[in-house]
Amino acid sequence: MKRIFTIIFLSLIFFIIDNTIMPLFSIKGIFPSFLFLFAICFSIINGVWEGLWLGVFTGMLQDLYFFNGFGVNAFVNMLVCIIAAVIGNVIIKEKRLIPTAASFGLSLLKGVIVFAILYIAKQYTYFEHIFFDSLCNMVICFFFYKWLYRFCQKDYMQRKWKFYEK
Repeated sequence: MKRIFTIIFLSLIFFIIDNTIMPLFSIKGIFPSFLFLFAICFSIINGVWEGLWLGVFTGMLQDLYFFNGFGVNAFVNMLVCIIAAVIGNVIIKEKRLIPTAASFGLSLLKGVIVFAILYIAKQYTYFEHIFFDSLCNMVICFFFYKWLYRFCQKDYMQRKWKFYEK
């Protein structure tokens, strides 16, 4: 239970940082998303099931400030986090090179999918920002991933199976 509360608490903290502090450091409207990076990196480390639920939860948080289409981020984050978890199943999780490169590719994929969905819905957005947002996410992920990996190795963040004898 402590694990679930910790994940929700971190998601809310990163959501607040994304919407209050990060816009102050933006360059022409471009800044990284700590909430999205948290979802991607957590999915790489912990697998598909946790990635699926965290992707939906973080996407719904992002949809609170996304006026063009509610539910788009929840759906796209879910898909991207599942892909991240599949990538995490085939890599060495202690190294940060592949997760950093994956964060760039998955951020780019999310931006393109969200742009395509909104374009079909005739809600036009800026396509130019997608590459630079992905680049910012990659740079931040290089430092962020190692911290999150160590954090996920703590005892209360591990899932342990308990078998009881009667």
